[in-house]
Amino acid sequence: MSTLSSPTSTPDLISNHPIASWRLRAPWLAAIAFALVPVVFTAGASAAAQLSGASEAGAALTLAAGAAVSAILGLVVMRLSPPRFRDFGFRSPRRARAALWFVPAAATVLIILGAQGIRVEAPTIAAYGVLVAAVALNEETWFRGIVFAILRARSTRTAVIGSSVLFGVLHLANLAGGADVGSSILQVAFAALFGLVAAQLLVLTGSLWPAIAWHAAWNFVSFIGGDSTDDRSLVGLGAACVVMLGYAVFLGRRTSSLPDGATTTDAPALP
Repeated sequence: MSTLSSPTSTPDLISNHPIASWRLRAPWLAAIAFALVPVVFTAGASAAAQLSGASEAGAALTLAAGAAVSAILGLVVMRLSPPRFRDFGFRSPRRARAALWFVPAAATVLIILGAQGIRVEAPTIAAYGVLVAAVALNEETWFRGIVFAILRARSTRTAVIGSSVLFGVLHLANLAGGADVGSSILQVAFAALFGLVAAQLLVLTGSLWPAIAWHAAWNFVSFIGGDSTDDRSLVGLGAACVVMLGYAVFLGRRTSSLPDGATTTDAPALP
């Protein structure tokens, strides 16, 4: 994988804060390679949990450990790369009002909670709390942080769409865990929609924290609801997706006038 030529952090018009652009010789190849890192760690942790015969809570903590190690690795990559750490999105969000104070994102979580309820025991709930925090930090660090920055050197639109598609497609890894094809395809579509909104929030606010909080909250209510697929839960999921789609359209209009973030340097990438 080639190294970058120079860091670029171009300010957007709404948050007035720069967002990292990381120029590499082969951005798509680099983006795919980096996107596979959290998938590999998750698969390894899942295999370890299955081989150890861990309980539900134990398996959740094992997965959390794998996600935490992956997240730390991602943070190290950010720290060693030329774009400034905070420009990857680790700073306070700006212009929450422009994102409707994140109310639509919170509404999707409440819809799922109301549809599914709580169906697991207290010790498992605590373990899931640890798991979702680790997973949200891990996946947002890699997908909306590193992968987004690499693709943003091409354009902001490329970064938003590309990182979302990669996030969705790589959820096909669930097939290796025994998920059926139909549910896996639906999860790919949902994950891509989620990734689209998360990327738009990054562009609009200049921060990863809203997406991290939303990601963790969504996974938490899904897990404590037992990932149920009964009629009520499916209706709730459908309603949440409608809200999410509407939010994506709204955010898309707010971010469409922003500069594309393409790097302006003409220096070639180093080998």
